[in-house]
Amino acid sequence: RHPVLHRMERDAQFAQRKAERATFRSHFRDKYRLPKNETDDNQIQLVGGDVELPKELAKMIEQDNEEEEEKNSVIGQLSNIQNLDLDSLKDKASATLEDLKQSAEKCAVM
Repeated sequence: RHPVLHRMERDAQFAQRKAERATFRSHFRDKYRLPKNETDDNQIQLVGGDVELPKELAKMIEQDNEEEEEKNSVIGQLSNIQNLDLDSLKDKASATLEDLKQSAEKCAVM
């Protein structure tokens, strides 16, 4: 095989791996709202912009997204409970306890 072709293939594989790692880092930069990294962006563009990740990295990102969705849905459910007023809940609980105490005292007197 021709040494120049071998070097070109090796360089292409190297660029692909660098772009994969850059894509992985970019995912977490976006998630944590960190500033973009120009070097990573350039490495991704170098291989055409659309980087297919190896299965292990893709699976890690997929799991991270699933965990994030699950967390967001729980937070979403809590924030969707309309008119959640803790003070009024405390007041209602106290009033209910008072009612129970009074009922218990009446029963004891009877």
